[in-house]
Amino acid sequence: MKRLVLAAAALALATSVEGACVNRFLSRSEGPRQVVTLLTGKLTFQEAQKLSADINSRKAAPVEWVEPNGTTVAKQLGSLKVVRPMPVGCDGKESGVVVIATFPTMRKPSGVMKVRLDAQTTVDFQQQ
Repeated sequence: MKRLVLAAAALALATSVEGACVNRFLSRSEGPRQVVTLLTGKLTFQEAQKLSADINSRKAAPVEWVEPNGTTVAKQLGSLKVVRPMPVGCDGKESGVVVIATFPTMRKPSGVMKVRLDAQTTVDFQQQ
């Protein structure tokens, strides 16, 4: 329930900044893990579903939280949960997506969180 409230709040914010490329995150601690809701226009809903399926079937590497220099802070644990599309896209995409990733670390992200979605795509997410 709490995830849905966070996702709804995040989607409301994304809708209010129409026209701008949105890459934002919300995080919360669950014991020794960080559960991070990512709002991004870098992936469409369909691309995120494919990425999640590829990660689950081990055809793609898990999403990674990385330092500015590229070293890994933590790799995604479990499934990449694709929540819903959002109306703001980046790089010519008409829409984006809200996803939830869990990282096995007690380190809490703040300010800017750099996330490697795949080998070619690393995105800077601003804290919401």
